[in-house]
Formats: sequence, structure tokens, C-alpha cells
Amino acid sequence: MRHSKRTLAFLAAACVAASGCSPQGKVTDNGSTVVFQQQQEPDKLNPVISDMMATIDATTPMLEGLVQVDDQMRFFPQLAAKVPTLENGLVAREGKGMVVTYPLRPNVKWHDGQPFTAEDVQFTWQVYMNEKTMVTSKTGYDKITAVEILDPHTVKMHFKEIFSPYLGIFSTILPKHVLAKDLASEDSINKSAFNQHPIGTGPFKFKEWVSGDHLTMVRFDDYYINRPHIAAIKMRIVPDENAAFTLLKSGELDIYQSAAIGQYDAIKRLTNVKVSADPGLTYEHLDFNMQKPKLKDKRVRQAVAYAINRKQISEKIYSGLYPVAYADLCPMSWAYPKPLENSYAYNPDKSKQLLEEAGWKLGPDGIRVYRGQDPAIKPGERLSFTITSTAGRKPRELTELVFRHYFKQVGMELVIDNQPGSTMFAGYPDGTLKGGKFDIALYAQTAPPDPDADYSVFHSSQIPGKGNNGQNNAHYKSQAVDDLLVQGQLELAQDKRAAIYLEMEKHVMDDLPIFPLLYWATLNPYNKRLMNFKANPSNAGNLWNTWEWDVQSPTAMKASKE
Repeated sequence: MRHSKRTLAFLAAACVAASGCSPQGKVTDNGSTVVFQQQQEPDKLNPVISDMMATIDATTPMLEGLVQVDDQMRFFPQLAAKVPTLENGLVAREGKGMVVTYPLRPNVKWHDGQPFTAEDVQFTWQVYMNEKTMVTSKTGYDKITAVEILDPHTVKMHFKEIFSPYLGIFSTILPKHVLAKDLASEDSINKSAFNQHPIGTGPFKFKEWVSGDHLTMVRFDDYYINRPHIAAIKMRIVPDENAAFTLLKSGELDIYQSAAIGQYDAIKRLTNVKVSADPGLTYEHLDFNMQKPKLKDKRVRQAVAYAINRKQISEKIYSGLYPVAYADLCPMSWAYPKPLENSYAYNPDKSKQLLEEAGWKLGPDGIRVYRGQDPAIKPGERLSFTITSTAGRKPRELTELVFRHYFKQVGMELVIDNQPGSTMFAGYPDGTLKGGKFDIALYAQTAPPDPDADYSVFHSSQIPGKGNNGQNNAHYKSQAVDDLLVQGQLELAQDKRAAIYLEMEKHVMDDLPIFPLLYWATLNPYNKRLMNFKANPSNAGNLWNTWEWDVQSPTAMKASKE
């Protein structure tokens, strides 16, 4: 992010214009339906227990949190009436810890007409802390000793220690009156009907989910900001990029999410569409499954990195629009580790050297076989890996074919096995990633604005398992990294936090549980009839402000052209 020195309060300081974040204008009554494309189908409609981007997109218009991130990377109040900061007195030290007070908006209703109250916030914390709930991460929630209800519209959260990224938690609030019974059950909320038919406080409410085809949300007339302008939002599941382009061209799609880079020039020629290439917080990367004996040696992981020409992939497959990534923190982040730039530059000779040192000798067919001393690897075993990614995403499929060529050049074999996103990203134990059912995985991850997001990716406590649906899919364990991630949460000053995260990134990039490939430049083409669409680079996604969306009538569009 483009900011200088911060304290804990800076996380929210940019939002002091908070109440101004919610537009109050003339409300139209548009009967239109806005249709957006999603390549993958959600596994659930509950972001508390699913970290799929498809889940976030599908639920953002329906489910809300205490605060949210806008398209300028600023926090603004959602169900909270104010963003708590040190300056406004809503954040204060309390012994070795801290206390954060959230005044809540009055007169907010759930979609079933029940009032939203402080009890729902307290209940959401209880969901996260329930050992049976397969939440995506307990980070931050486990720092809280109590969520105190001061009155129906005020909660005070007591933290046992400083937790600087406090605004990043409670991004989804759940209805106590709907889920209390499920939470007390043997499966907690993991198998609740709510996960297929959510009830929220957002500007749109659930109507139907036709698996494999579409999900429809309809206007919530009692939304607390304003009655939404459009009547409905439909998410169409369109895995094929060519099909999505055709639907955009014909006007059947209003928003084409993360369009293929190879379609950029063709999209720019569409007269009914606006498009731009916007930098974001998403990075394409490889996960190495460190449970696999052949990948436990970091020299093998480093050899894979040196064998890959990221610059060539950027230029040839992504038209140069996706720059090379040198860390999981993107250049937009204030914690971006600039000293790590140019690490793992393409060097096949270095790759071969590392493989030789690790005991992998060239076999008669050009693929290396093991001649080392590790008892977990059979003598003579071939250096063969399976790579798994999301089926139907053509740039990734092309990238895998190029990888296979790179691997063969240094004596490694690569087998491609792609899967539907719903299978790959499903929770533990069924999901490919969380269930550890892969060698190397190719996919993208979107980080929140604060670098503490790395806690859920790299801390050893976040390895998916029974009772834990964390995001450390590589099964990475490093005491040094664990300690630095905790230090980053306890420090208040931004410059000191940046130094901590730089040291953490150095350890991670040496150990290489993941290998960053490219930073996304997101293409979000949308029909010119859609007004107030604002692409959001954060993990809030592009549907963060649907209460503002409106549709220009054909007559008005014609007049504007004339």
C-alpha cells in the first residue's frame, strides 16, 4: 500500500471518512437483473468455513461483517457504526492486551426479519472458537478472551495480547437465531442447511442455487443503507473462458470475472463493454506438498524454482500483463519485501546442480533417479511429480505444458492432473489441497491488505487437519517463521512490523514451501449499462458495493452516445 509510518490505528485511519463510505442518493426502482460470471462453483455458501473465492463472491452481497475494505483499500464500517481506532477511543490497551469496542448500527435486520444485535457478534466468535467448527482460520479470534455485550448495539472485545490486524477479523457475522442449534450439534455448523441457503443482512438475499448452473439473489427491501436499485443478481457458473467471452459480447453477462489475459485485445474491441487491467493482491503460485518424501528436501523445491522461466511465462502466456512475483506479498502492500526481488531467476544449470547434490542422478531416459541416502525414498525411484490445478483455466493449462518442458530439461518428469475447483478447494479431509492429495499445486491466492494474512498460510498451527481448516496446504513447519508471525501480530508500529515481515519472507523464500510465479493484473470487463461497478483488488472481491449498483436504461445509454 502507498502509506508511510503507521501505528495500530492506521489500519483504520484511512476510513475516518467512514460514514461517508455509504452512498445516500436517490433510490431508483430498477427491475433489472445483473449477471456476473464465476468460473468455479462454490463448495458452500458460508465464508466462515470455506475460503474459495467463488464462495466469497457468491456471499458478499448477502453476508456482511463489522467492517469491510473498499476499492481503495480503505476500511469502512459495515455492520459496525464506526471503525474503531486509537484516535476515536474505541481501541485501548488493557494490561498486556487490548480492548476494541464496536458500536453497531441500529435498525439492521436479517433477511428473515429478525433484528441484528450484539448477540450475533458474540455468537460468531463462539462459532470460530468451537473446536468442532471447520473454520478457515482461528487467527485473531483465539486472541480474544471475551466478547462483552454492553447493550444490544455495543460489543467490547477483550484481547489477551496486542493483535494489530484486528480489523481483518469478523468479516462475516452469522445469525445466532438461525445457527445456535446447529452449533450445539455433533457436526457444529459444518453440515448446516445454512451453508446452502444463507440468511444475512446484506443488500441481497438468497433465492436459489442450481448446482453447476447458477445462483440467484434478490433485492432485500429492508436493507439499512438503501433499498437496492436492481432487482436481482445472478451468478452464472461459466468455467470456459471462450463461452464467457461470447456471453459478454452478446450482453448475457454484465460482469466477466478475471477475464483471460489472452482475450484482452478482443474485449477492448467490444463496443458494449468497459475494461481495464488493474493490479491486485492476487498472486499465482505453486504449493509444494512437504509431506511427500521427494519434496521434503528444500534443494528439490529450489531446483523446481530455478528450472522455471517466470519472465517467459509472463510474456508469452500473459502478454506481459502479469509481472513476475518474488513474494506472496504484492508491491501494493506496505510490507512488500523489495530486497527479495530477482530471487530464483531462471537458471537451469543451478537447478541441475541442486538435484545432483540432493542425490538425484540422470537416468538413461533423461529422467533422474534417486541414488541418495534418504530411507523414505526408494533407490532408483524416478523424479516424477504430479501437478494439479483448476480444470478449464486455459492460461494455467498452457503454463503446465510449459512447466513440463522446463522440468524435462533438468531431468524431472511432470504429470498433469487438473480438477474442478470444487474438488480442489474443498475443506479437510475431502479437498485436494486441504486433504494433502497433491504433489505440486498451481493456483492463485488473494491476500487481505494486512501482511498478517501470512499467518494462515505459513504458521504451523494452520496446517489443515481434524478440527482445523487452515490454509497452510504445503504442511510447512518452521519455528523461526512461527515466531516472526506472532511478533508481527504483537507489534504496533508499521516500520517495525515491516522489518519483521521482511525477515519472515526471507525464511519462507529460502525454505520455499510455496513458489510465487506472477502477480495478477485483473481484467474485469463489464457491460456499459452497469453503473457504480468498482473492481476491488482485495479479497473483498468485486461485489463489495452491490447496494450502489444500478443499470442504465437503453434510452439513457442511447442518449449518452448521441
